[in-house]
Amino acid sequence: MSRKMAFTGIFTSIAVVFLYLSTIMPTGKLTLYFLASLPVAITIVELGAGAGIAVYFAVSLLNILITGNIMGVAPFIFFFGHYPVFKYFIEKRRKAAVELLFKLTVFNISIFLWYLLFKSLIITVLPVPLTDNGILPGVAFAVIQVVFLIYDYVFSRLLFYYESKLSIFRR
Repeated sequence: MSRKMAFTGIFTSIAVVFLYLSTIMPTGKLTLYFLASLPVAITIVELGAGAGIAVYFAVSLLNILITGNIMGVAPFIFFFGHYPVFKYFIEKRRKAAVELLFKLTVFNISIFLWYLLFKSLIITVLPVPLTDNGILPGVAFAVIQVVFLIYDYVFSRLLFYYESKLSIFRR
């Protein structure tokens, strides 16, 4: 039991460091959010969904308390942190078409919530002609779906590699 608690604490601290770096680094933020989500997924692989959810909440809360930068932590809270948990439950189904549909649904709900919370900030940053045109949002929506599918594929491959070669507890 103490070994599992230590594992959870170590992976929480690793994720906290990556997420903290994402708030202070001028570039490479998406990569750091991605890296911060890997310890959540690895904890789920090793100890189950409950431990992964605990790591997600601990990392989110600790980074808000440490940095005070909610905008810098928001991408982790609204997508990168909770996605490994949803991915775990979605992939239990073992039907590719259903998995893909649920993954895209989770992603699009996350993006929609992100948009609702921060739309005034996003719209004031973009030039007015770009926001009035109906083509740009449609193209952006299609591109972001493809980028998400690439992200999910890379994430899955890394988790598969971890499970097959590096797993500590070998459940």
